[in-house]
Amino acid sequence: MGEKFWIQDFETGLDRLRVHFTTERGEVRSIFVIQYEAYIDGKWRAIVRFDEAHGFFHKDIISPTGEQRKIAQPVLDKKLALTEAIEDIKRHWRSYRKAYEDKYHGKK
Repeated sequence: MGEKFWIQDFETGLDRLRVHFTTERGEVRSIFVIQYEAYIDGKWRAIVRFDEAHGFFHKDIISPTGEQRKIAQPVLDKKLALTEAIEDIKRHWRSYRKAYEDKYHGKK
């Protein structure tokens, strides 16, 4: 079984993607985390996370208070789920960050 892990910094230097999963014979077996993190007020903060915790693949949208809104993600193929989660973060990280910062700074 192969374990894959990487962190990809975005062009800002204040935003990154964390990916951790396992494969076996070229097939994705377990998705531990696909997470967008932002450096805000001197600390790396998890903003959006995809994982298989709690027995199902889902997306957590994390608030500055630590509350997590879980959104189930249907999975027929784990490799496709992994790819789609990474692409979701790459496409939407700016809006995820803005929504988080608006809540962090008390804006509605």
